[in-house]
Amino acid sequence: MGLTASIHQALAPYGLSGAQHGTSGNDSARLQEIAAQTATTKANVATALQMVSWGVAVNDNGNAALSADGQLIKKPGQGVDDAVWAEMQTYAAAKGLKAGDYKKLNKAFENKLLAQPEPVRRRMIEAVADFAFWLLTDVFNATDTAPLATALLADAGTFDLGPKAGRIENPADWTREGIPAKAKALSQDKGQAGNFDD
Repeated sequence: MGLTASIHQALAPYGLSGAQHGTSGNDSARLQEIAAQTATTKANVATALQMVSWGVAVNDNGNAALSADGQLIKKPGQGVDDAVWAEMQTYAAAKGLKAGDYKKLNKAFENKLLAQPEPVRRRMIEAVADFAFWLLTDVFNATDTAPLATALLADAGTFDLGPKAGRIENPADWTREGIPAKAKALSQDKGQAGNFDD
């Protein structure tokens, strides 16, 4: 996280922020540290949301909880219909997919997932909404920030707030002749010597 924070500090003049990939693999305490100590403004949690929507138990890291024999734990009465879940498990077993590979089932079962009865789709949606709400409020400190967002949108008069970054250099300096001159001014320090091919 220290490296991420230093990179974000270096990029601060450009008005940029970062994205946390693999958010599903970090526990809530670490995500709180990332939010507090870096300029991360985006968290990718696709795997966790997928599991939550299916009704699979998820731990504090956002990873699927596993039984003693390494199987995903499906919560009774939640997520996809039990018959579809059984079909998904059978398909995964036939393809040799382990628990960590279940995300590959989305494409194969897209039509069946979308065709779930309305009450099943509703509970899937509500589970994802509840998980996202917990992540935003309890982990990323977004509680009571809606007025800040609505004020920005109202001031802008549109949903599009435009780019966060602004121009910090003169485009006239970036000509065919100027670019090589800028390159010559760059540091030539190649870092520590050694064979790093491995």
